[in-house]
Amino acid sequence: MTESHSSEALKNFLNNLRAGEVRAGRVISVEDRTALVELDGFPGPGKALGRIPRGDLTRKAIGHPSEAVSIGQQLTFEVIAVDWQQQCVWASAAACEDQALRAFLLGLRRGATHEGRVQSVHNFGVFVNLDGEPANQCTGFIRGPELGWQRIDHPADAVTAGQRVVGEIIDVDTRRGQVQLSLKALHEDPLVPFANQAGMVTTGQVTKLIPFGAFVRIADGVEGLVHVTEFRDEHVEDPGQIVSEGDEITVRIVEVDLVRRRLTLSARDLLQNGKRSS
Repeated sequence: MTESHSSEALKNFLNNLRAGEVRAGRVISVEDRTALVELDGFPGPGKALGRIPRGDLTRKAIGHPSEAVSIGQQLTFEVIAVDWQQQCVWASAAACEDQALRAFLLGLRRGATHEGRVQSVHNFGVFVNLDGEPANQCTGFIRGPELGWQRIDHPADAVTAGQRVVGEIIDVDTRRGQVQLSLKALHEDPLVPFANQAGMVTTGQVTKLIPFGAFVRIADGVEGLVHVTEFRDEHVEDPGQIVSEGDEITVRIVEVDLVRRRLTLSARDLLQNGKRSS
């Protein structure tokens, strides 16, 4: 077979691979950052190669790929993507490391709801033991912004260890063995009812002062910014001259941006209970 025919055979073989499918192969090289495998099932001539990054060889902590695999070892792995430039496959052995875990993850679907119990709470998010997951696993994770529509300083303000939660599945990652959940996805965005309320005057509580303005909560989960230029006509150097955190003030809705979830407010000619500069 000529070189062009060989190249065409490899191209056809790679073209039939799909991300997420499981393949097998033999380790033929172990490098500093990857392990190189020869894929089973390629009729040849030549080889169909796969590269497995160090972080995808195992979920265990390793310093070098040789701590996880050795030359000649047969591996089962998930196809991540086909690299047409290098004419090889990028793969993950970690995704197939625990068959019980993989079966559980593949049984889930995005958009479905799932229950679990909070295992631990950290400043970067919340780990959740999901119902039905294999023993000694903790597959659920909720990022801080997905805990609710209200702004929180720390995830511990929203949930506690041991608490039962129900969330919507927004991602299933077989490589990391993780299911990302969203609690807020199960509730309507509280900003939506204000979508067509530009010009409405209402009251709210000052929740936070920043150098260029103040955030004001006008409803649960709905906070807007009063820019420093929107307190009064004359120049205001510091919003703290006008209001303090905790003050109840009257504001006017200027703009509602549902895409960026931004609410613009103004307090011009409306301040009633806030501090006034002397």
